[in-house]
Amino acid sequence: MSDENEGMKKYVRQVLDDTNRYLHELLGNIEELGLVLGSLRIEKSQIEAELLVTRNELEQSLEEKTRLEQKLAQIESENRQFSGRYLEVEQQNASLANLYVASFRLHATLDRAEVLSVIQEIIINLIGSEELAIFEVDDNRSALRLVASFGINDESYRSIPLGHGTIGRAASTGKPWLADQKRSDEAPVGESNLTACVPLRRGESTTGAIAIFNLLPQKQGLEQLDHELLDLLSTHAAAALHCTGLQARLDTNPGVTG
Repeated sequence: MSDENEGMKKYVRQVLDDTNRYLHELLGNIEELGLVLGSLRIEKSQIEAELLVTRNELEQSLEEKTRLEQKLAQIESENRQFSGRYLEVEQQNASLANLYVASFRLHATLDRAEVLSVIQEIIINLIGSEELAIFEVDDNRSALRLVASFGINDESYRSIPLGHGTIGRAASTGKPWLADQKRSDEAPVGESNLTACVPLRRGESTTGAIAIFNLLPQKQGLEQLDHELLDLLSTHAAAALHCTGLQARLDTNPGVTG
């Protein structure tokens, strides 16, 4: 019986020793896990701090990106404005050059046929119409007589009474007519496709008229330069034709003046 008790005690001691050893190892593992957990917490804090810095840097980068995009959009807008302004200046320069050349050519000769040819070239090449008629007031100042034309049936426009139709009325009143204006009455035959009629004027006197009919297909309507050219023709063409008439009279009768 004593042997059995001794064996039982030995077994119990063995179990206690094993339990104590297991607990000791377990406590050691727990301590190691605590150290690892503490290290992980520190590492987590460092990562969170780095993430915060990175987030702030990203926000700053996004703000900088937005600022740069706005600046780029502003520069592009200014560039478009400068480009548009440059084109406007170029167009203005071209317009002034065309006006100067047209004026110069009208006064560069005293040959009547050449002046009439220049007027037609200005209308065809600069205004953009291949249908036109140039009139002068007859000696009785009762009608317009056709002196030159291009692309129209001359017989329909040989003579137009002053005050009759849009062409005769423009010459009678001395006021130009453009296609965007309403007619005061029904258009006479041959005037339905009229685009513009400009009286030729010397001071307060009307000496003739220029009628422009259909524009070229690529031309949608009269533009600002066209209006300026028509104003130029109204006075400069009238003066040029008057000078050619004086020159013709001088050539025929050298003693005649005025």
